[in-house]
Amino acid sequence: MTPRNMLKIKKYSNILVFSITLVPLILFFFVTWNRLSLPFVFEWGESAGLNQINRILSGADLYVQPALDFTPLVYTPLYYYLSAGISAIIGNPLFSARAVSLVSAIGSVVLIGRVVQKETKNNLLAWISGMFFLACFALGDGFYDLARVDSLYILFVLIAFDVVLGAKYKTGYLVFGLLVVIGFFIKQSFIIVFLPLHIYLLLKHRENSWTAFTIEIIGLVVPLYIINRYTNGWFFYYIFDLPGEHGYSLISAVNFWISDTIGPLGIGFVFCLFFLLAYKLDFLSSNPDAIVEGKKQVQVGSRDHWLVYLLFLAGAAGTAWITRSSNGGGANNCMVIYSALAIGFGLGVGLVLRNSWVESSPWFYGFIAIVISIQFVGLFYNPFAFLPTKDEIKLNEQMAERISNTDLQVLIPYRSHLSDELGGRPQIHIVNLFELTGYFKGEIQPAGYDLVEKIRNKICFQDYGMVVLDQPVPWIEDQLEIAYEQEELFEYSVFSSSDLLDWQRGLERSYTQRSSYDLNKCLESFSVKN
Repeated sequence: MTPRNMLKIKKYSNILVFSITLVPLILFFFVTWNRLSLPFVFEWGESAGLNQINRILSGADLYVQPALDFTPLVYTPLYYYLSAGISAIIGNPLFSARAVSLVSAIGSVVLIGRVVQKETKNNLLAWISGMFFLACFALGDGFYDLARVDSLYILFVLIAFDVVLGAKYKTGYLVFGLLVVIGFFIKQSFIIVFLPLHIYLLLKHRENSWTAFTIEIIGLVVPLYIINRYTNGWFFYYIFDLPGEHGYSLISAVNFWISDTIGPLGIGFVFCLFFLLAYKLDFLSSNPDAIVEGKKQVQVGSRDHWLVYLLFLAGAAGTAWITRSSNGGGANNCMVIYSALAIGFGLGVGLVLRNSWVESSPWFYGFIAIVISIQFVGLFYNPFAFLPTKDEIKLNEQMAERISNTDLQVLIPYRSHLSDELGGRPQIHIVNLFELTGYFKGEIQPAGYDLVEKIRNKICFQDYGMVVLDQPVPWIEDQLEIAYEQEELFEYSVFSSSDLLDWQRGLERSYTQRSSYDLNKCLESFSVKN
């Protein structure tokens, strides 16, 4: 085959890959552009996050004794303080929190590309790697731009990894240590991601890495002690004790590998494993010409960097598996392994394409391009599944109006932020009650008994002007049946619905006070032991 024909095959292969990998970017911005500023939550965890942000904006303490007006989430607070700070400037908590997540997701894409480009000196491989992470948007249930902690968490994981990759002297490791401290206060599992890497650094680079350990010990122990003492022990209760009560699901542990990762990302896994095995199999011989753009030499493969990548991938996979397998763990917990796989994918492709037998067979080069394209095509998704319908937008507007026009507090446990924002009465979120009542297979907390009894009591005395249940809520069905009656607003099924808001059935399950009922019968219908 003539050199000219070889160049043509490479050119068209690159065009094919670039064109296919544009799709995840287009889908991502189409979805995020159309939902960023919508003034209602898309996922019920967003509501719990808004309670945190509103609490901070009110000037009240975050980690306090569980109460009906507010109980905090089991996360460290930095994401919520950052979102609250931005909200204090622009005046929109939901938009601010989503903006933090969206910018973080974009920043993660850039950092993934940066890491791969630094190692391979190849812009196309960097692009492919970043787009691989974006292509996992649907696998992560569309959490990339939600008012949740996850995207900021992933961004700082990647920043810390990029820093430790380039750390050669004490200063670099000191910065890495600072980032680990910051990352922990974004989400506790940050520590698990870098645990294998910390062990390696302690054994092999102690002369420089001790600065990282020193700053981490000081930066974690001192603030944790001060905050916990200030909150009378409630800080540790929420960020350590309650999460430790979660049980684990064997089904989720198995499905993590089948449905969340290897199943949909099999080709990416193969390239990533090739990268991890290549050093041992002696595939790292230099061939400056045999890469995608055919210009610069790939530099992947020094033993030290190879181990850093291996330990990072192991930490990311372990963290994702542990948190996803926990009862209550969602697909958003997989985002950390998606980011690590994106890097491994790009580096694996780079190693395949740098070998002389690929250079001598441009048809094989084209085959690799097709394989990459197949991986991306398999991750295409319907963007409208992540957007609300016009009817759902109208329904949310109607719900907001109903709550605003209700004199008494509205019990809306899956979207409790609405009670605060529209009625001026803060309210506990259902996820907080789940944490306290052993819903995630943990021990039932005394506060859980107490709060459920108070809610039942308030229902019996009709303290709520309206009750809205997006999904069934344990514990209160008997009291609702006696003291409240379901509204007959309209037939819900006549409206078009989306997968995004399939959980949001509040207008179908809205209850108003009965004009007459037996109070004693209602009070007799519950006990703390039940």
